[in-house]
Amino acid sequence: MTQPTFLNLVLLSGEPEKKIQAAREAGFDQVEIWREDVDACQGGATRLAQQGLGFTNLQVLRDFTGAPNSLRLQKRDELRQFIQMAEALGCNTIQAPATTREDAIAAQIDEDLCWMASEAARFNMRIMYEPMAWCSVDNTLPLAWERLKRLAQPNIGLVVDLFHICVLGGDASHLENIPADRIYEVQLCDMAVQPSPYDKDTIINIAKHQRQLPGTGIINISSFVERLKSVGYKGPVGIEVFNDDLKSQPPCKAAREAYAALRRFWF
Repeated sequence: MTQPTFLNLVLLSGEPEKKIQAAREAGFDQVEIWREDVDACQGGATRLAQQGLGFTNLQVLRDFTGAPNSLRLQKRDELRQFIQMAEALGCNTIQAPATTREDAIAAQIDEDLCWMASEAARFNMRIMYEPMAWCSVDNTLPLAWERLKRLAQPNIGLVVDLFHICVLGGDASHLENIPADRIYEVQLCDMAVQPSPYDKDTIINIAKHQRQLPGTGIINISSFVERLKSVGYKGPVGIEVFNDDLKSQPPCKAAREAYAALRRFWF
């Protein structure tokens, strides 16, 4: 079976159906789709499910874990909404990053993750847990893996996003001791400069506006690829690049550039 390739639709501009079409024509097998894309489509999830590509995951359930008690039931309802939307898409995975809230209740994170795993399992869904550089808890891959290893929930796995590892000064050694089957996807990208790991505002600005396609910046992408292949990683691998300039291009052009960048490193 060929290893699936995906494009995060955040790279592309335009209507959701046109973005999916551009990704398909460029050569991708799947897309990471945002809830906002589904909401923006006149035919909703049912219409998008007919576009001829698979969905790596549905994004993004924010700040679920450790939510203040006043929001806890609301976040659980939100998870149910994501599950319903994912089912309509024919997608079995929801992305839920670690919390970014400074008022998160750290003592409840384990319980929230276990509840999330149990609820998702009722519908044969998986949860992708992503450590982001500005998360208030579990902001690195080793920290996130320690939690998931301790909780031992079989349907929660990790997102390996090169940006969030490298922007804090990490490298491919962060993948050490993580079993390949507990990595649910790998997001490749690059960055032009190395900001201070303490400069949160700059990190967020680069993350949301200035990421680069693989091979156009300073990240040693080959070291990650080599380590992932050496441990037998067989899951989805793709491009997640937030870049205002690329997004201003015609979606077909940006998608082709992204696929070419992916092929340079993974195949």
